[in-house]
Amino acid sequence: MVLLIAISIYTFFKKDWGQKSTYHTLTWQKAALFACAIFAIGFYDGFLGAGTGSYILFAFLMIDFDFLHSAGNANFLNFRSNLAALIMFIFLDTVNFPQGIPMGIFMIAGALAGSKFAIKKGVAYVRVLFIIVTVILTVKNIMDYLMGY
Repeated sequence: MVLLIAISIYTFFKKDWGQKSTYHTLTWQKAALFACAIFAIGFYDGFLGAGTGSYILFAFLMIDFDFLHSAGNANFLNFRSNLAALIMFIFLDTVNFPQGIPMGIFMIAGALAGSKFAIKKGVAYVRVLFIIVTVILTVKNIMDYLMGY
């Protein structure tokens, strides 16, 4: 929760951050930092998962991608992580296919519609949406914590 709050505040006050991609190549320092961040996010995703997409997006912003490209890359990595989890759950025979298949179809449809809309609206829209979603996720996590879930 603390990290989500910090990300929201930093992104809100750093108005020009992520507006333009300045990524060219990774220095070894940024590559090492990025690798550590992605490893930690992957570890977190395996245990909890909530907010993983925001954390991955933030990691891409740290290496100078704009919001639109960060969101695209984050969604791709998050999809791969979810696919790995699905394979593991299938292996463990814990997937509810009658509920999971329609959910997956609607998630794909939503992702396609959302990505087209984000590309159409541009970086400024994705930045605002990122802040809103991160704040909502933070409030939800705080409420879950206070309610004992």
